[in-house]
Amino acid sequence: MLVTLTFSRAAYSCEKTLRVSTSGNWPPYSQRVNGHYEGLEVEVVELVLKEAGFCWQYVELPSSSRAFKQFQENKVDLIPAASFTQSRRKYAEFSLPYRQEVMLLFAHQDNTDTVMQDASITSIALLQHLKNNLIAISRGSVYGQGFEGFRKACEDCVVETNFAHERFNLIKRKRVEYAVEDILTGAHLTQEADYKGVIRATAIKIYDNPIHYMLRPGMLSESQLRQLNLAIIKNRQRIEEITQRYKLRYGVD
Repeated sequence: MLVTLTFSRAAYSCEKTLRVSTSGNWPPYSQRVNGHYEGLEVEVVELVLKEAGFCWQYVELPSSSRAFKQFQENKVDLIPAASFTQSRRKYAEFSLPYRQEVMLLFAHQDNTDTVMQDASITSIALLQHLKNNLIAISRGSVYGQGFEGFRKACEDCVVETNFAHERFNLIKRKRVEYAVEDILTGAHLTQEADYKGVIRATAIKIYDNPIHYMLRPGMLSESQLRQLNLAIIKNRQRIEEITQRYKLRYGVD
């Protein structure tokens, strides 16, 4: 189901309105609360777009894969929190990076695999070790070349879902051994009653990479893209302050 919510234009003139993909169920980055969106990613995108002189219209979509499909069908203009890949570059433009994304491996508290507490394990050894396990991931998301190689080698090891709580439910019910999740989303969920004391973060980082705004080609002129990138540069400190505020809230280093 596609849900579109338009934010009223702020008290400033804007030369273009961008259709921005969002989620109503991606805490603490984006949640729909009483008919509006809030969260870290919402705060940052509105900060940057307002600074760049753009208005925005949110298009709520259930998964990353749906967002990319709508993007390629010209129904979405901007996807936040997008990793740069050469395959995506064939059909999209990218802004400068504006924050770092860290994806951790989460497990059930009953999981006693000591390898998962060794943050220094090599990626090759880790992925070889994981071939004996089921891993839940976000449908349509990118986790780096190493994980993609593992996925191709062991397609049956990977279970795709749309939402983080679906992945955590699979761990809770012991239907999968692990889930790959954003560090803040995981920290948020492990504080909820359904998962507190049941699911924990491991020491394993699956992905640690800068993220960008992904833009429909030709949507912005060269000068408008420059405005967007300058808005990111100008607000790097404020973006970091917003990110640190959420990290402090969830006890993330």
